[in-house]
Amino acid sequence: MKYSCVCIDDDKMFNEILEQYIKRVDFLEFAGAYSNPIEGVMAIDKLKPDILFLDVDMPEISGFTTIDALEHKPIIIMVSSHYEHERELLKAGASKFVTKPIVSPDHLANIVKGVLEEEKA
Repeated sequence: MKYSCVCIDDDKMFNEILEQYIKRVDFLEFAGAYSNPIEGVMAIDKLKPDILFLDVDMPEISGFTTIDALEHKPIIIMVSSHYEHERELLKAGASKFVTKPIVSPDHLANIVKGVLEEEKA
């Protein structure tokens, strides 16, 4: 089974790196990356991905507001250097908090496998 993924992060370089990593993990499928969270929310509600990689601190709206705005609720993996928000984000609906950077496709695969195992439990 392949899991479709969308990324929302105002750092375009991070989105590009994550896209390349997703494309190199055999059980993940890249569905889109958005540097504008408002556009990302609209895309998620249309595409209905399985997994969302989401940043916390973005200029338009925060990760918290982005989670609240979603009609479709994918598995949310927060990826940020702002670890001080971890508990709040998990309470807000994120399944996992990961500190940047994600260093390789294998690192990404291990993160997602761990989240999927937790979701099954």
